Amino acid sequence: MIAKRALRYSVALGALVATVTLAGCQKEELMDNQFNQPLASLSPSNGQAIEGQYIVVFKNQASQMSASQDLKASKVSALRIREDVLAKAKLKASEVQQVYEGAVSGFAAKLSAEQVNELRRNPNVAYVEQDRIIALSPSWKDTGIATKGGGKGSTDTTTKGGGKGNGKGQTDPTPTEPAPTDSTTTAPAPTEPAPADSTVTDPTPTDSTSIEPTPTEPAAAYAAITPLEGETVAWNIERVGYGDGTGKTVWIIDSGVDTDHPDLNVDVARSYSFIYGNPSIEDGYGHGTSVAGIVAAKNNGSGMIGVAANATVVALRVFDDAGAGSVSRAISAVNYVINNAKAGDVVNMSLGSGISTTLDQAVQDAAAKGILFSLAAGNSNVDCSGTSPARVNAPGVYTISAMDSYNALWASSNFGAGVDFAAPGVGVTATTKNGSIAGGMYGTSMATPHVAGILLLRGEVLSQGYVTGDKDTTPDPIASLD
Repeated sequence: MIAKRALRYSVALGALVATVTLAGCQKEELMDNQFNQPLASLSPSNGQAIEGQYIVVFKNQASQMSASQDLKASKVSALRIREDVLAKAKLKASEVQQVYEGAVSGFAAKLSAEQVNELRRNPNVAYVEQDRIIALSPSWKDTGIATKGGGKGSTDTTTKGGGKGNGKGQTDPTPTEPAPTDSTTTAPAPTEPAPADSTVTDPTPTDSTSIEPTPTEPAAAYAAITPLEGETVAWNIERVGYGDGTGKTVWIIDSGVDTDHPDLNVDVARSYSFIYGNPSIEDGYGHGTSVAGIVAAKNNGSGMIGVAANATVVALRVFDDAGAGSVSRAISAVNYVINNAKAGDVVNMSLGSGISTTLDQAVQDAAAKGILFSLAAGNSNVDCSGTSPARVNAPGVYTISAMDSYNALWASSNFGAGVDFAAPGVGVTATTKNGSIAGGMYGTSMATPHVAGILLLRGEVLSQGYVTGDKDTTPDPIASLD
């Protein structure tokens, strides 16, 4: 029932989608060449798999590789299994378009019905999953809107959110939000401890300075930052908070990044394109550049400031210049993160599709290594339980809905128990691929990088208030740095 509702709403609201939505079957001639086209066309329909295109996952490779101390030896073992599987299915190595080595081991390729049956019988194959198109909507931005928000709002109450990324973390009914008596107070004043022995009424201290030791302030959870003159502090950035992300790394799985953008620190060496036949990480579509700026735009006296200003951006390109990609590419990107990122790094995935067991498992495997994920809930006005990877429920994995400047849930935002936090996603300001910034951007794809920035700075997410107009029984806590 959920899947049917998701499909129905996705078709009706396709023009509003700002993040990644699952695109369906293209015309047959486009599907036959999808891997080989530098610019795959956007599909007019949603919810359909790519005909003849499959993801093949091998058995036991995750446990073999995690137990091995020699990654090279593990890759050699995986290669031998892959060669054997390909030979039995009468597939040439040149016909394989995505190779998975790591927590997920296998490959993706165009397959005939006979080859699919042969692979499913192979004892080394865990399962065969049909690949799906993921496509960015052309309407994720509208620079003509340039909506200005209302700042942080005076009715929010500072509370902690779910924290672990395993659901909203709220079991109470819709909370009331009393106005804070002192919005600048973030910690209670220390109280004097009671004497250890209540019968002693007049102790004679030997050192009066030791009776009430001066309490020590806890170390700052993140490095504060003062915006330089000339910086734009957009309402959406001010709403969640910002700090200095220097030395921290965010991995942006998206349409690439404008490597020449003056507001971005892009690590070209670690960046990678998963588009077959196109090694460029340059963002021809613009979506990835906007996401990157919300997370990490520099504090350099021009442009805008990001939530984790000055952080390093690694671009993992899975969408082409037309905004088209596939689940198989997204899996490759997450596998790449597993093999190259470190604990404490953050991954932003402003994308989604129908249910993919392989993509979900890859995200969980990466999170198990201490890598944090910020995932878009989706923009089809349905429960996100039918969307991958948004439906992943694991420590370190956060699914994000979108709200406006009045703290109201965006009308097209997905919802459900799987959502951990809401963040600004209507009329937000972000970097653009022409080296500038622009307002009027919207969707859960724009909300998600706000939380990625918070995670970079402090490794957890706090909240200030709750959204109104949530479509499930529990309103989403609003993500906040403090």
